[in-house]
Amino acid sequence: MRGNVRMKKILMLFLLATSLVTVAIAVEKPLGVSEFTSLGELASAISSYFPKVQGEVTEVRKDRLTVALGVKDGLKYGVTLTLWRDGKEILHPVTGAVIGRVEEEVGEAEVLGVGEKTSTVVVLKKLKDPKPGDKARITPKKINLALLPLRAEQMDIIQGLAERLNDLNRFSVLENEKVAVFLKDRKQRDSSLIKEMGSAFGLDVVAAIEIYPSEKGKLLATVKMFYADDARPLDTITALLDLTSKRESLGEVKPFFAPFKEAKAPVVEDKNVSGKLPFDAQLFAVADLDGTGALKYVFSDGVKLSVYRQEGSGWSVEWTEPGSFGANESQIINLDVADINGNGRPEIIATAMRSEKVISYVLEFQDGAYKRIAEVPGFLRVLKDPRKGNILIGQSYDPGKFFTGTPRQYAWSDGKYVPGSEYPLPKGVSLYGFVMADMGEDQPFLVAQYDNDQLGVYAHGDAIWKSEEKYPTAGVSVVKPLTGIDAVTLRGAAELGDKRELTGIDREKVRIKGRILALDVTGNGREEVVLQKNSGGILSGPKEAAIVGLRWTGARLDQRWNIKDIPGIVRDVQILRQQGESARVYALVNIPGGLFKSDKIQVLSYTVK
Repeated sequence: MRGNVRMKKILMLFLLATSLVTVAIAVEKPLGVSEFTSLGELASAISSYFPKVQGEVTEVRKDRLTVALGVKDGLKYGVTLTLWRDGKEILHPVTGAVIGRVEEEVGEAEVLGVGEKTSTVVVLKKLKDPKPGDKARITPKKINLALLPLRAEQMDIIQGLAERLNDLNRFSVLENEKVAVFLKDRKQRDSSLIKEMGSAFGLDVVAAIEIYPSEKGKLLATVKMFYADDARPLDTITALLDLTSKRESLGEVKPFFAPFKEAKAPVVEDKNVSGKLPFDAQLFAVADLDGTGALKYVFSDGVKLSVYRQEGSGWSVEWTEPGSFGANESQIINLDVADINGNGRPEIIATAMRSEKVISYVLEFQDGAYKRIAEVPGFLRVLKDPRKGNILIGQSYDPGKFFTGTPRQYAWSDGKYVPGSEYPLPKGVSLYGFVMADMGEDQPFLVAQYDNDQLGVYAHGDAIWKSEEKYPTAGVSVVKPLTGIDAVTLRGAAELGDKRELTGIDREKVRIKGRILALDVTGNGREEVVLQKNSGGILSGPKEAAIVGLRWTGARLDQRWNIKDIPGIVRDVQILRQQGESARVYALVNIPGGLFKSDKIQVLSYTVK
């Protein structure tokens, strides 16, 4: 038990040395998380660290002392006790009677271990040598405390907590307005801020608070308590607050900060429609591939790649991937374009299932032609990481499990892409179908699509929100390769030249989720999540679609803008912002032809500003 507590203390010190902002958030209640139905219960949990107790020092072993205080007195690990002893007598000036004694301060000590009736403490500050008979106590005076919000949301909850703490008559809580003024223009949330705050307002304790929405309307609250003089961590309280069943009246609340002034919602205008593509495109990417300043379109028809450009007369092909792949021999499952090798030209990065194996390969425009410059076994994709820019991440391939191992970041080195450090993903999040977005919080959030088309938001690796609405994306379905005796049979048939498919075997399919993107559309420093949303009849499948922009409110993702009434299925979506221009959304759309006409595959593009 003591070892666990000591380890907790070490972890707290590490967190303080880096940042107060980092916090692990879980949707389900982990071990050590309390459940409260009122702010009064949370206030009582904070107050439990400051009982009005006093006991004698019974044993001294250098800087280790034993005091006659324990669990029965409400003492907790990590709290600080004041050490003092009786000094000279204080006499009545008229009668001469003894009316008290001068208190001589001995020092301060931190509780290391708590027993039922006695506790072990270590001296932190020594003004005199401690000795048996000295007194140890937590001051009976009010504790000067400040609540330090680490996020600009749920301020009504924090103010309500301040009121409950004041009601206990154990604390004098610094007014919210003073906290707001002090924090204005201060971006750091570290130990120096706590010490500066403590000195400015004569504080004893600073409680740094984070509150996030959790499951079923609950809130996950983390209260990290620090002694204000030296920013020494006291402890952390983590609790799920269920304030819905017993809704508290928070009265007239004033926010710590002025509400966030949201920029006007983006305006969607200027739709462009391309001519009909001469093949059944399933995935695409848009970029200036050859450095001429003109946009080129890379398309996948599911089997091969092609590069096209738009001209006044329609589409003009520049290059088509050579090879004799058949639909049963090859399937492209992902397509990206980005400059990963750092030479100033975007590479075309594709992942395909070929001959029952998954490979990724890279093409680049060189010397007037598109040339293959690398091949990597397994899966690859480009991820726009707000902290690093465009990065290449990949995952190994196993015929039975398909995705296997922890994803890794790949880098260009000595003419090839080599795997480097791990890029771990939360449980349930696959390599495709997620995005990292800087939505104004302390660090980027991960937004992922679940198998049922709902969205999940993750902070620090843990889920903090799940959408009720579904966002169906087209994506790609891949038939998993055969394993075991079926694979042996298939190989034997191939060796004999028998190209007939195996019958009577249930071939499992894997869904590769559709593309999710993030972009700061309006330039307010907060990225929005952009993705397709196909819809249609139950029997007929998707018939029309929208592209939506979702923003993080501090508690959830809300739709902020949308491109609606798209006349077909959105198969893939891209966003491009060239220097000095507004963002432009490109959609690869399959427009149904009806009974007498064939479907059309077109690229629709929209300016969003």
